[in-house]
Amino acid sequence: MGAPVKKTTRNSRRPYRGRSTSPVRSYAEYAKRLAAGAKTIVIDADPESWLDLGHIPNQVEVKVIGQTCAGIAGGSIAAAGRCFVQASNHARVTAYEHAHIEAFDDSTVDARGKSHIVGTDNARIRAEDSAIVFAHSHCHVQANGQTLIAATDTTTVRIDGEAHVRVSPSVHTTGPGQPANIETHPISRLARHLNF
Repeated sequence: MGAPVKKTTRNSRRPYRGRSTSPVRSYAEYAKRLAAGAKTIVIDADPESWLDLGHIPNQVEVKVIGQTCAGIAGGSIAAAGRCFVQASNHARVTAYEHAHIEAFDDSTVDARGKSHIVGTDNARIRAEDSAIVFAHSHCHVQANGQTLIAATDTTTVRIDGEAHVRVSPSVHTTGPGQPANIETHPISRLARHLNF
């Protein structure tokens, strides 16, 4: 037989490492966690409240879920559920599920799942899965998978995979996507196709 097993007492609480255990519900809670040095923050706020998150610090991972409505002015954020996010000032958003994103001012959006994206003012959008994108005012869109794209103004759309694209005549399309996947429509008919 071996030596007797030494009993150890363990503390069931994990040490705080800048990681939040529960979602924040308000801007005040968000600011408090940020000030406390949290490195990961999940926000699940009431959809009636607008959260202006400002510039998200580089070392902090922020994810908005549920029906949260928020705006960011720089930095990066992940959005999932049926949330709504406005991104500006070179912000970066990764959108999942049914998230709705409005991107401005050279912002970048990676759209996945069935997310809905509206891009303007030089936004860059990479859409895959079944994402839906409406792009105008000099946007750049890369369409992959089963995405549906409606574009106007001087937007550029690169078509890869089976993406379906509806464009006004001023849009420049590139990529290996089949010409059969491109339909030209006047701008007045484009938004109706997206069911926003």
